[in-house]
Amino acid sequence: MGEIRHLSSTEFSKGRNLERIVAAARADAGFWLMVKERETERQAIRAEVGREGGGENAIDRSAPARLTPTITELVDDLVSRMFGICPPELLMTVQQALLDAAKGELRAVQATIHSKPAENDDRN
Repeated sequence: MGEIRHLSSTEFSKGRNLERIVAAARADAGFWLMVKERETERQAIRAEVGREGGGENAIDRSAPARLTPTITELVDDLVSRMFGICPPELLMTVQQALLDAAKGELRAVQATIHSKPAENDDRN
């Protein structure tokens, strides 16, 4: 029978496990697409809540109801596949790291799109 693996908070803070988790998420195209979808949805919710005058708590309340699987479920699955058991206290840290990485990638794509002239632009 295989050994039971467990990622402890101490091991997590000592090593490069967070970078490994983000790299593993990016390496799985389908998984990474779901993470980027969650970040895109959070941005949309943030804009919607901002117009209505809500705060960060309203964003957090809206996101889980609209997204399935939730980012928390995605993170738990990924970390569990890599390390066995994901301690609940690490879920938020990993979740935020994945969303931040996705946000950075989405901003880079948006910047590239906005910096290129349109193909059918008559001004050239």
